[in-house]
Amino acid sequence: EEEAWHAVINGNTLRAQAEQEEATRERQLVQFCRRELARLGRVDVVSDVFRISSTGSFGTLNSLRLGRLPGVSVDWAEINAALGQVALLLVAVARESGARFSSHALLPMGSYSK
Repeated sequence: EEEAWHAVINGNTLRAQAEQEEATRERQLVQFCRRELARLGRVDVVSDVFRISSTGSFGTLNSLRLGRLPGVSVDWAEINAALGQVALLLVAVARESGARFSSHALLPMGSYSK
């Protein structure tokens, strides 16, 4: 009878330890998720995806020049690709801010955006 009693106590102790370990793992997971959420909240996807800069007198988006100057030839393919990036950026910013275009729709399609 005493052995049975010890077996019950040991079983209860093991179950309590297992539950304690599970609770600890759950707390650690919640802490990890909170840290990850805070980290992701600090990520600026737009600036990571769209590098806005300048090269000489040209504005650039992802190293693509936006426009032409007298005496400086920029291929139309590069300008079209840059404008496609502009269209994609505008769609992303509008979506993020909740802005809606009343009479126009942007269709970012790379160099063939409409």
